[in-house]
Amino acid sequence: MSKSEKILMIADSITVGELAETLNLPVAQLVGELFKNGIVATINQRIDFETAEIIVDELKLDVELRRKKVDSSPVQRLHRPSANASVRPPIVAVMGHVDHGKTTLLDAILDTKVVEGEAGGITQHISAYQTRRNDRTITLLDTPGHEAFAALRQHGAALTDVVIIVVAADDGVMPQTVEAIKFARSANAKIVVAINKIDKEGANVDRVKAQLASEYQLNPEEWGGDTIMVPVSAKTGENLDKLLDMVLLVADMEELKADADVPAEGLVIEAHMEKGRGSVVNLLIEQGQLKPGHFLVAGTSYGKVRTLLNYRGETIKSAGPSTPVTVTGFKELPQFGDIFTVVKNEKTARLAVERAKVEAEKQAASTNVTGADLLKMMTRKHDSQEFNVVVKADVQGSLTSVMDSLRLVDTGDAIDLRVIGSGVGNINESDIRLANSSQAIVYGFNVDLPPAVKRLAMRDRVQVRLFKVIYELLDDARQSMEQMLEPDVVETEIGVLDVKGVFRTMRDEVICGGMVAKGKVVAHTLARVKRGGKQIAEVEVMSVQRQQQEAKEVFEGEMCGLSIRTHKKLQLEIGDTLELFTRELVKRTL
Repeated sequence: MSKSEKILMIADSITVGELAETLNLPVAQLVGELFKNGIVATINQRIDFETAEIIVDELKLDVELRRKKVDSSPVQRLHRPSANASVRPPIVAVMGHVDHGKTTLLDAILDTKVVEGEAGGITQHISAYQTRRNDRTITLLDTPGHEAFAALRQHGAALTDVVIIVVAADDGVMPQTVEAIKFARSANAKIVVAINKIDKEGANVDRVKAQLASEYQLNPEEWGGDTIMVPVSAKTGENLDKLLDMVLLVADMEELKADADVPAEGLVIEAHMEKGRGSVVNLLIEQGQLKPGHFLVAGTSYGKVRTLLNYRGETIKSAGPSTPVTVTGFKELPQFGDIFTVVKNEKTARLAVERAKVEAEKQAASTNVTGADLLKMMTRKHDSQEFNVVVKADVQGSLTSVMDSLRLVDTGDAIDLRVIGSGVGNINESDIRLANSSQAIVYGFNVDLPPAVKRLAMRDRVQVRLFKVIYELLDDARQSMEQMLEPDVVETEIGVLDVKGVFRTMRDEVICGGMVAKGKVVAHTLARVKRGGKQIAEVEVMSVQRQQQEAKEVFEGEMCGLSIRTHKKLQLEIGDTLELFTRELVKRTL
């Protein structure tokens, strides 16, 4: 390695956007370089360490990439199950394509009406429930999609033991099904496939099995594979008991255990403010017992458990491992994905939060480059703003075109455009929820905005913009980013005055006189007061007089009197210089 090379530490895999930021390159340049090498990548797509090395080499950058050492444990735990740990209920995520009936399936299992409470019939955030089968408890999670779990994975937290992937028998594998499969594999969760809607005309269970086996290496047990697939009907209830039995069977093979007699620990799965209740936080306990009165620390927030409710909203006295609960009493809202722990008292909680805040500040300020590079990157991060967008289009080709075009909108280093979500089809409530959490704008290209989704967008003040011409969409994005640009401060030199006399000095005003040495002197301008070439103050010229009369302007070579306003008392002296100028804000354009 040459002395001029800098070392950048990156993980085994990194998104294209993160790598571009680390290398201090425009995302469009990195995407273009990947494309040249035969890799069609989006800003949020992850590439492995080896690919990153090749790209750095191709770009001939003076950089050496090294792997970050990461904890191989997939779960952050403060406490590991002991020899006395007891069996805990499995945590099961139900995932699948948006209209394949995962929430209806949950309704049938729980005998509830979950779907009726959802605006537009689309899950908006993670919801946790529990059901019983053969005197055993199963914790079920309904999810808005793999993105929510991806966010938890970034915290190094494994939330699920088993993933039920719901596939409609009449529709087959769809894009969100593929994403669910990818998530389950990345989370090392066991997969059980529920082939739903077998009661519908056109249902073909074998076609779905063949699709999963040939394209996604999920081979059904009856075909000699190791993936359990259960044909079910959420509508008629057929085979739901068998599905739960299979989930328990898979869970038994995993030997899921947790200690119940340790301080409670788990994950924040949702948090919001409610009028009259304050912070309402949904937690999933991983181990230990949680009770009212316990002090909790989650990330940089803490609180005392004021009320403890189960998933039905009923008050309970305690909750153990794998139990979803709702608590009130947090001083501030914890973040989605934060690990929570129980501590002895409020003092301990407060100290833990103070430490966490210091640590968070350190991490925010740290990069993997040192010295001047660190300052440069920190300045760039501070100066650049983010323009977050969610993009929906009618077909995959249009979606790719819109996203690639958006990324090529040149903003210099001033604004980073981030596509935080995308998909094919009409705008749905998951898009609005994602945009709301990231303060993003939703762009729709040749798609519709259903009335229920429009109402949610209006309620959450999420901007949704629909276009049928790609250039109009790009123009709108460019204009929106221009509005985000901080205006430039432009200073225009007016003239210079040499002070020949000081007649009156007050706390915030000085009356003086002098000769215009350069340019002109005008009222209602700013002036730098200089003594011996050094600036000692900045003042405002309130009025100008020539021969005891008000004057609009006085030119070079003429004498005049000035009234200047000061921010603090200024002892002006004969021989000082006033450099007059104007300062204005000029709107920047891209």
